[in-house]
Amino acid sequence: MIGQKVSSDDLLAYDRCVIWLEGVSYQRNGRVVLDAVTLGVASSDLIVIEGSAASGKTTLLEIAAVSRMPDAGTVWFAGRNVATLQRASLPFVRRNIGYCTADPLLIPEDTALANVMLALAVRGQNPATAEVTAKAALDRVNAGDLANRTVASLSLGQKRLVAMARAVVGPPPLVIADEPAAGVGDEARATVIRALTAARDLGAAVLCATADTTLADGLVLAGGRKIHIAQGRIAGAPSMGLVPALPARYPNDNEQARNVTKPETDNLDSNIDPRKLAPASKEPA
Repeated sequence: MIGQKVSSDDLLAYDRCVIWLEGVSYQRNGRVVLDAVTLGVASSDLIVIEGSAASGKTTLLEIAAVSRMPDAGTVWFAGRNVATLQRASLPFVRRNIGYCTADPLLIPEDTALANVMLALAVRGQNPATAEVTAKAALDRVNAGDLANRTVASLSLGQKRLVAMARAVVGPPPLVIADEPAAGVGDEARATVIRALTAARDLGAAVLCATADTTLADGLVLAGGRKIHIAQGRIAGAPSMGLVPALPARYPNDNEQARNVTKPETDNLDSNIDPRKLAPASKEPA
């Protein structure tokens, strides 16, 4: 039943996840794109969704990124039902998601560095710190030499790397990547794998979708979990099988709270638990 939560011990399943999709369905022009998909991604979890074109994986990521609303089902972010949030709170949700789309959505007249810094600015990071952190993110994806070039002057492959740097910088609580290695070579694919796993290791929940078997297998070798989507349904596992393992309890809630960042924003819904949001920036130099 939509709206009921799958529970384990005394903790509801969606409480353990940064993003929890429950019974999500979506139709386009009368065609079923997603059919009752249930999926959760917890902090420090990396899930790769493998599927062919038109399997529904891109739509699933759009819904997880709160850029598209499902026709049915529930989307929970940081323990809150997105459908119940005020419209003014939705930008707050989205700024806590690093979303790398198949077609890089960058500001063409700005530099690569400015585009990456923007992701940190909307989370409340001061400009000086944001610049250092953004440069480190570009270096991580082997795009440090592109920092001062405008996006309009970059090739598609270079734009993809900049978009990846912007998605993982920080990192935010949730990183979503749609075909992040499309049209790139083996070296760039390895760079994408390192960037996504580094974000996971720093505490982000990472959700990646791809039709690239080599990329999917590489993420699994790096500790990710692979699931398959076909005709809008998750294949090979019941919804309970997609619930992350119960994490160890924090001995002291205050200790947990000291390790997270609560962005300054007028759009913050007071009922969102800030302890479920981003870890404080630990971007390596």
